[in-house]
Amino acid sequence: MIILPYLLGLCIALIAIALAGIAAHRNLIVIMLGIELIFVASTIALVSFFSYGTSPGPGGIMMLFSIWTVAAAEIITVIALYVFMRSRGIGFDVSKLSRLKW
Repeated sequence: MIILPYLLGLCIALIAIALAGIAAHRNLIVIMLGIELIFVASTIALVSFFSYGTSPGPGGIMMLFSIWTVAAAEIITVIALYVFMRSRGIGFDVSKLSRLKW
């Protein structure tokens, strides 16, 4: 049986790696991957709490689905931004995002 503190330590490590990636890089793709890693860590934490205690109620399952929905929407947004920025010849440096104004 996997012990809950180990899983929570894994989640904390994933969040720390994601925050370091967000803070250290100016690339849009790396920042969005860091945010996605935070979503994955929150999902792991939620599932580990569910497996440690009783079975999840409808609220817990809805929380999982809402995390997955936000993560999927983020992926779609990143793909759309990637295609738009690539077609306009804009680099992926976050400091140049002011060029995305209509």
